[in-house]
Amino acid sequence: MAPAIDIGRALVVDDDATNRTLAHAYLDALGWCVDECVDGYSTLAYLRQCTPALILLDIRMPGLHGTALAKIIRTTHPAGSVRLVAYTAHATHEEEAYILSTGFDTMLTKPVSFADFQKVVGEARKNEQPSVSAFL
Repeated sequence: MAPAIDIGRALVVDDDATNRTLAHAYLDALGWCVDECVDGYSTLAYLRQCTPALILLDIRMPGLHGTALAKIIRTTHPAGSVRLVAYTAHATHEEEAYILSTGFDTMLTKPVSFADFQKVVGEARKNEQPSVSAFL
């Protein structure tokens, strides 16, 4: 059984440190408590301990691809529970349709601006549950 959803918590999953730093800063400015993971496997370990309300997930990562990870996440966190946002630098229109079909709610294409984040992610709701620290 997955832990209760931490309403004000977001998780950034990206193998690139610069992308994680930028996403973290934008989410922090929008009022989210932000954790980070560097790959799909650390994300699965993190999700056994904490369930963030929002997961920003890079698509192209070594090891476990973002679309495969999205499918796994949706087995325990169905659509409507955790907001899953694809975060990628490369996606044709056809790729975007496939990416969204794997369980993502929406998609952000890098490079992104603060306005892009605000539009897609929005402000954090008040944190109603206890949380855990970041897994790196």
